[in-house]
Amino acid sequence: MCILRHPSTRRYKNRFDEEKEPQGFNKWWLVPISTLIFTLILAIAIHFYLEYQQDQAKATYQDGVELALEGQFNNAKDHFEQSLDFKSNYKAAQQNLEFMDIAINIQKSLNEIDKLIKAESYQQAMNLTNDIESRLKNYDGEVVNLLLSNIVDKRNEIKIEQVRSSLDEDNGIDDLKIQLWQIESIDSEDADKLENQMKERIVNHSFNRANKELNENQFSSALAIVKDALRYVPDNEKLKSLKTTIEKQQVAFETEQNKRIEQALNQYEIEQENNENDAVEIKTIEAKLNDEGKITVSGELKSVATVPIYSLSVKYSLQNKDGKQILENETFLYPETLYPEETANFEYTHYDVEEEVDITVEKISWFLEGQ
Repeated sequence: MCILRHPSTRRYKNRFDEEKEPQGFNKWWLVPISTLIFTLILAIAIHFYLEYQQDQAKATYQDGVELALEGQFNNAKDHFEQSLDFKSNYKAAQQNLEFMDIAINIQKSLNEIDKLIKAESYQQAMNLTNDIESRLKNYDGEVVNLLLSNIVDKRNEIKIEQVRSSLDEDNGIDDLKIQLWQIESIDSEDADKLENQMKERIVNHSFNRANKELNENQFSSALAIVKDALRYVPDNEKLKSLKTTIEKQQVAFETEQNKRIEQALNQYEIEQENNENDAVEIKTIEAKLNDEGKITVSGELKSVATVPIYSLSVKYSLQNKDGKQILENETFLYPETLYPEETANFEYTHYDVEEEVDITVEKISWFLEGQ
């Protein structure tokens, strides 16, 4: 009985085994799959690495640009080199790196200009600025503009120092006007100070020249001098007052001449009569050395008249310490018209007197309202 069942059972078992045994996996697929996965991972890693390198190159390049715009060319050069280390074909970094050598040399040349200015080699310094500028003619950009701005600043510094040096030589009024025109085009604090100093000198020179012409009754010449000076200092009260004085003096002079012709009056008697009126009193008058070592005469007079007076003038003489008279001069006061109890001032600089002196008032003259 057992023998009859055994084959059947065996056949059943074999069929079961055949159905349950899994299909075999081809292991040769592992190689291409693994290679593909590795390649993808490597490609992603390379991509992120290149992006990182590019980001670092850009960041380092931008830092270099900012340093260059601040004038730190050596530091900027280092950053451009670092940028190229991250990205060797970074064209902008390569171009800026090459230009940094030019910028560094230009900066050194600009520093050489300071030495030339100190040595008062102004023309050589100016020529050097032209040479530096020519090196930049084929370039443009913000750094180039920065260097050009530095060149302009150096040119202005040369002009300022050259004019300041020439002022010590006490050049004439015409030279002062030319130099003033040069300085007025420069926008800087030093230029403004120098401009004010030059304008003050123009005022003093013009006032003295016009005053001399006026004392000689050369009214047209005196007026022309004052008007010319007012072109450079249009708001100067001292010159404006002198201009009014000249104009009124001219009218008064011509009127007085007509009076002498018509009435045959003696000018000496008229002056004596005016002196007796005693219309002004001296409050202060002094002659002292100014900062330039020249004698400046100044004073203040007060009107004690009961009517307005105008065209006040003071005639004085200067004596040295031995009592010897050096010169005699007459100058006009401002404001031009004085009302009762008001005061007027005058100031006159003698550029040819460079020693302590004493001052003596010789005469005070004026005109009364209606004369």
